[in-house]
Amino acid sequence: MLQDKAPRPATGLQVDIVDTPDAFDALAPAWRRLQARDMESTVFLTWDWLALAFRQNPWRWSVLVVRDPVDSDEAICIVPLKYRTHWSRSQQEFQTQLEAGGRLLFSEYTGFLCDPSQEEAGLAAAADKLAAMPWSRLSMRYVAQSRRARIFTDRLAARGLTVRYRDYRINKGEADNLVSPQVDLPEAFDSYLKAQVSANTRQRFNKMRRRHLETGDYHVTHADDATLNDDITALLTFWTAKWAETKGRETAEQVAANYRSVLTAAHQCGALFLPVLKRGERRLGALGHVIDRQNGILHFIVAGRDTQAEETFIGDALHFHAIEWAIGQGFICYDFGHGNERYKYSYGAEDLQTLYFDIRRAEAGSAGMLDVLCLGEALKRMEGFIRDGKTDRAARACAQLAGLLT
Repeated sequence: MLQDKAPRPATGLQVDIVDTPDAFDALAPAWRRLQARDMESTVFLTWDWLALAFRQNPWRWSVLVVRDPVDSDEAICIVPLKYRTHWSRSQQEFQTQLEAGGRLLFSEYTGFLCDPSQEEAGLAAAADKLAAMPWSRLSMRYVAQSRRARIFTDRLAARGLTVRYRDYRINKGEADNLVSPQVDLPEAFDSYLKAQVSANTRQRFNKMRRRHLETGDYHVTHADDATLNDDITALLTFWTAKWAETKGRETAEQVAANYRSVLTAAHQCGALFLPVLKRGERRLGALGHVIDRQNGILHFIVAGRDTQAEETFIGDALHFHAIEWAIGQGFICYDFGHGNERYKYSYGAEDLQTLYFDIRRAEAGSAGMLDVLCLGEALKRMEGFIRDGKTDRAARACAQLAGLLT
């Protein structure tokens, strides 16, 4: 059987690798112009969001930037990447593994920035450049751009790389974490209640509002500069208390620290919405959101409620408050985030499908499998081999790194 020929190179396009802070800063004007043109952009693909991720993680990222040589000041495609240094036991060598760059900051969605008029050519050029770079595995999770993902992965498959689309389930397989339930928002909250939730849900909300919120017994505040640290700490303390037994204390505390990073970054970008339900001065629960003003979306990220509280309506009070606030801001979507847990559909949510693809090399390309960006981390790992008495492994690592620098 004849094998398919490799695709023709994407001609006429220039692809740069940006991997230093100065170069990333210089890219800001072109990046912002591209994100404004791209109807599939999200807050998690903006320059401001990724700047926070990259500044906190030096030498763990790069950005592929595709330009049209006719107007090299403009970018037509941008692919942010995260780097991980992996020791392969089977190959006895260090390898570079890649993910979506936004995952350095646990971004809710990942993907590609593209000029809509040059989307296919830009993605093909980026894929060609990536295929020539040194790495062993690329995985991207939570890509909400199915067409772009297929263009990109088809191009890499045509280059001889192995592409696999994967499932991703959590909670012992009960929840599909690649499904994101979302609520389309009308112009008025009353319209939302009448048309998008069941009669039972509407009745439950109105009863809760009359008995608890309108009486003044309970009220909702929003985190600001003065309360930010205390509000985030309370939210994550509640979340950790709920999940420590299921996930293990250490894992729960690490995940809570990740959520703190996301919420702090959102505040620094002016994109945090964090409502807190209180009875008097006692915090009963809170929700953390990231605001996407360009697209009119409020992204729910994390919830925490006091497990000692007797109130059963804490989640309802906060989610309905957040939806009402979003409608008041003129937003068009309330995003419940990853996972098709049943409670989300009581608010009128419908599914958005995201993708998770995994790409591997069968063998090293001409550039090898370890990027020089990973050299510092590889040296730290090699020091650990020596300290742990793994001298054979250290010797192989030393020979590999020496070859990388010659």
